[in-house]
Amino acid sequence: MKSNGRFSEYLIRLTVCMTAAELLFRFLTFPAPFDFALFRILLSTAGTSLFLASLCSLVPHKAGRIIVLFFCWLIGIYAVIQLGMKNYLGNYTSVNAGGDMFGRITEFIIPFIKALKPQYWLALVCPLICTFVSWHSRGHSFRNVKNIMVMLAASLILSLASYLTVRSSGLASLYAYPKYIEKSLREFGLSKFLIRDFLAVGKEEKITLDPVSTPAAQPTEEPEVIEEQHRTIDDSAWKALAESETDENVRMIDSWLMGRPVEDYNEMTGLLEGKNLIYIMIEAFDYIAVDEQLTPTLYMMKENGWDFTTHYTPKYSCTTGESEFISEISLIPESDVCTPNQYKYNNFATSIFSLFRNEGYYTSGYHNWIDEFYDRRELYKSSGCQAYLNYDDLNFHTIRGWQSDLELMELTVPLYINEDKFFTLYVTSSMHFPYDESSTLGDRYLNEINAVHPDYKLNIKRYISKAMELDKAMAYLLKVLEENGKLGDTAIVFFADHHPLNTPLNDIAAYTYEVDRTVGLNEDRTPFVIYCPSALGTKKLDEVNSTFDI
Repeated sequence: MKSNGRFSEYLIRLTVCMTAAELLFRFLTFPAPFDFALFRILLSTAGTSLFLASLCSLVPHKAGRIIVLFFCWLIGIYAVIQLGMKNYLGNYTSVNAGGDMFGRITEFIIPFIKALKPQYWLALVCPLICTFVSWHSRGHSFRNVKNIMVMLAASLILSLASYLTVRSSGLASLYAYPKYIEKSLREFGLSKFLIRDFLAVGKEEKITLDPVSTPAAQPTEEPEVIEEQHRTIDDSAWKALAESETDENVRMIDSWLMGRPVEDYNEMTGLLEGKNLIYIMIEAFDYIAVDEQLTPTLYMMKENGWDFTTHYTPKYSCTTGESEFISEISLIPESDVCTPNQYKYNNFATSIFSLFRNEGYYTSGYHNWIDEFYDRRELYKSSGCQAYLNYDDLNFHTIRGWQSDLELMELTVPLYINEDKFFTLYVTSSMHFPYDESSTLGDRYLNEINAVHPDYKLNIKRYISKAMELDKAMAYLLKVLEENGKLGDTAIVFFADHHPLNTPLNDIAAYTYEVDRTVGLNEDRTPFVIYCPSALGTKKLDEVNSTFDI
């Protein structure tokens, strides 16, 4: 022991801190923490601790202590961040997807810290104890290189054993390409996921396409017409690309997809043909925001439009950006990166912007904040949007907190209302969290809310206050459309990017009367409405659907 004092000191501290962080994270996160994955995580933790302790024993003692404490604090802080992200934004994060997530922590550091539950801070107890002990102890200066080599070999064996459990369980691809961060954390633990995340082991090559210079495939044959179908698909360009494809897996997928039957037209086809479309992704839109007395316009549109009562909004690495990406392009995002930022230069010829632009519509997009988290200007340009304006371009009256959706409508509706045909996309911001802090919109309508719901919690009242600003924006939009004779020729689609983040699920459930939000995936169940009474009438649709289906 004496000859290996430094190694033993380092090993004990690393093992205790890393194991404590892993166990705390697992017990606070997953309902059944005791499974084979826990064995794998403990094996990996032991191997990592042995490896780090051995390396630190080879450097001067002071430097070794600093390195050990660094890793102890790193894993503790990382556990707190991951727990906090799940509680604050509804999902875990990745360094590679950190543009939005870590940006929001920086922007809202005080609300983020306030949102941390007391038990999360337990992850820092062991690093604190180790720091205190390091200040009040002296380590042995002698190091036994032979023993250290043995420990390095032991760490290799333990790491290999952990790797073999990964291979035997068929989880190698999950580690190399963690498309589902929560499952990856559950199977591999904090330290292994963090190492992989920083080193980007096996990271897929990111392909970006130049929307200007990308050559279009030339048709090589006449489009196939399927018998007894009234709708035909010209897939000649697709076939040309498939024939030049060298990856057999891609060729197989192409063949299967092109072999699928072509769906014929049905009774829904053409119901909105020729209509203008206003497409609104509402920040944190939830059932709580629809109140017959306080938000009468939202209530009226929901009751008099097509109300999709079983609609779900999936969460990915960067919630708002991914929902926007899905709703505009209908592709499945990568969950280990912030997809709209990663692929903003791709040529999205099948995006909703491009589809309407190809039909002669004027396409435009508007947002009442800067492109702080997502580079919408480049993404929209690649997607066929002819004009995109945000807070930087419009003369907003800046207020404390998030900006007014009503003012967004007032500043932008005149820019497209006189177009012959228009497709307009809005990304709102008024209803953005926090709701547990004072803000201009969060406090603006509290007196009205107190008159109707005096017993509601303050954070819910502030959320509804922000929703009332949105309601006034929707009322203004309908009024201007009607004044310009465009209301009957315009469909309005509105949906959520996610449920109200940084709001306890118990609060969301307590003030949702349509459905039990604590059951299954109902936390992510949100309103989705298509409003165009002149063409669609009123309908309740209970088929399960999601953002991908919009």
